[in-house]
Amino acid sequence: MTIPRSKTCWASALLFLIGASASLAQVNAEVAPKTTASKPETFHWETGPGWFGERIKLPPSFSPTMSWKGIEEIRFAPGMFKADRPDFFSYALVFSLEPEADVSLAGLSKQILLYYQGLSSRVSAGKGRKVDVSKFTIDLKPAKDLSGSAPKQAKSPAAYLATLKWIEPFATGKPQDLHLEIHAWKDKNRKRTYLFFCASPQSSDAPIRKTLRKIRAAFVAK
Repeated sequence: MTIPRSKTCWASALLFLIGASASLAQVNAEVAPKTTASKPETFHWETGPGWFGERIKLPPSFSPTMSWKGIEEIRFAPGMFKADRPDFFSYALVFSLEPEADVSLAGLSKQILLYYQGLSSRVSAGKGRKVDVSKFTIDLKPAKDLSGSAPKQAKSPAAYLATLKWIEPFATGKPQDLHLEIHAWKDKNRKRTYLFFCASPQSSDAPIRKTLRKIRAAFVAK
């Protein structure tokens, strides 16, 4: 599967912002490893025109202390890095993790916070800004229902709602409340643990949130 890309994806944006002169080989080192010796894991996404994305390995280079290991694949809304757009900083994200990954409530809170602390710190440093990531917080709670749009392959997934209070580093450098809808499940046949995020600073009933739920419902791991 060909993954659409943009000059402002996570990895490429980070390389640009920190002034890295990485070779193609170094960039490719960020590409996720195969989940089996012969066949890489692929994902089916149903997104509209203008959506773009990337795939990186976990833990990511911007947050190496994360305990989760696996791959991340993401789809950014067209206005992802444009602060004046209604779909600003909105995206769908899947983590495919090792089967023993800790995705308990405490495990999720810790790893998600580490992820966004590392991301904001790295990008902000590349822009000559300092952020106190110790002030970032996440309020993560179990959710009984997330609009009935869990990925089709998710068998009895755990569902969570979260609000991350952090500094958005790419476009504004300002505090942001990032709302997350999360499904977590373990697939014994595939020997993987999956997390699916719908992320946006917009309210729950905003059009972009509804679009993200449709993307989530149609998502398939192949």
